[in-house]
Amino acid sequence: MSGLILVSHNQSQRSTLTAVYDGILSRQGGLWISWNGESTVISQDASRPCDVQQHDQYETVTFPYTPGELNEGYHNYIHKGLWPVFHQRPDMARFSSNGFQEYKNINKAYARAICENSTPDDVIWIQDYHLLGCASYIRKEGLPNSVGIFLHQPFPAGRMFETIPEWRWFTDSLLCCDLIGFQTVQDMNNFLVWLESEFRLEQLEAHCFRIHGRIIKVGVFPVGIDLDDVESLRESNSCAFMEMQCRESLPENSVLSGGHLDESSGLPYRISTMEVLLRRHDCYQKNITLLQLAPPAAGHAHDASQLSHTLEALCGELNGVHGTMNWYPMNYLTHAYSREEQAGIYRASRVALVTPLMAGMSLMAKMYVALQDSKNPGVLILSQFAGAAGQMEGAIIVNPYDPDAMASAVHRALQMPLHERRCLHARLMKGLHMHNSHYWAASFLRMLNNVPEDPEALPPPGAFLHLSSSRARY
Repeated sequence: MSGLILVSHNQSQRSTLTAVYDGILSRQGGLWISWNGESTVISQDASRPCDVQQHDQYETVTFPYTPGELNEGYHNYIHKGLWPVFHQRPDMARFSSNGFQEYKNINKAYARAICENSTPDDVIWIQDYHLLGCASYIRKEGLPNSVGIFLHQPFPAGRMFETIPEWRWFTDSLLCCDLIGFQTVQDMNNFLVWLESEFRLEQLEAHCFRIHGRIIKVGVFPVGIDLDDVESLRESNSCAFMEMQCRESLPENSVLSGGHLDESSGLPYRISTMEVLLRRHDCYQKNITLLQLAPPAAGHAHDASQLSHTLEALCGELNGVHGTMNWYPMNYLTHAYSREEQAGIYRASRVALVTPLMAGMSLMAKMYVALQDSKNPGVLILSQFAGAAGQMEGAIIVNPYDPDAMASAVHRALQMPLHERRCLHARLMKGLHMHNSHYWAASFLRMLNNVPEDPEALPPPGAFLHLSSSRARY
């Protein structure tokens, strides 16, 4: 079998996704290539500095961006341009030729690192829309290895993808991949319907097509979480201490609100939900709080300040109307808590209100469920437009644009008897065990390696497809 090169945007951030990648590579070995989170000036005639490190089971190769790549390529082109389009908001997208050039430079840097560190039998697994152009540069270097890309974001519906001025360039690069993976069936169908509207496709098998002389496969691979990582967080002293602090200092009915802090977060609707809840039910006066975790790293740098001020004003208005001298219904927390501390907050929360207007993976929802005490679990309320909604059997699914419906869901969750909460939690945990992060990786790599998709050939959810870790460079 082949070895694995996993290619991601950033491994310096301590996040659930970073833990997922680490868990996958720790089990089976391989190479992890990513940005190191820093920027440095690099002269045109100098090679980009790379840092190679050996971990217990895998190697990492990291490198910096240039200031232009960071500001124009990452903060501007990706966040101001691509992000709105992939979240169904092309009206918000702002593109520039300079930003596109720096975006291409980022992808060239990744392709160079891949080519310099690959072995003849490696499979290359690229992560997300930050690196949509990477495959084309790999092919231009003559690398014949199998290449797959997994899109963490929703794929735009209709012809929205074409609002990207350089959409043809992106398409050419996507079609250099052997496998394109999606979070949901809807995302895959959006891609195929759009592709068929623009190009002539020949369907060879259910998920296999010939286009422009190349054969590509598509598939749905919902991202799971690493339950070993969850267990480590739960057993940490920081988690236990934070949980104790929350239970001692917060009202009995604490509602967790979080997720990526951007225009798709839906937080204004959650604030309206609290207003509806307090207006309808007197029992929650002085006995409920919504905890909005909003560290600066949770948002995009270009609009984090403006969005934060807007949300602070909305929270202040609600607190001014309904709050008292020693109680506020909204807690807007900008402190950067560690993952262990966040785990304690999750465990102490009676309800998690994860209601993005549009989202890809929604890993926060899965982490909340996994961290709960199975003997006395909280309740998950999840947006119907979250990427995980189709998997989370046992969640209360809501329309994130409807504060009345969300208020009813929160009230139901807070009043739900223990036996019903246990039942919902057990159903959710069954899904998390069945489709954990290792199952996600194994399913994707099996299709990329052309292993038959016969159900009997799939590994059990706790197992993993082991790939060779021997490395002989080209």
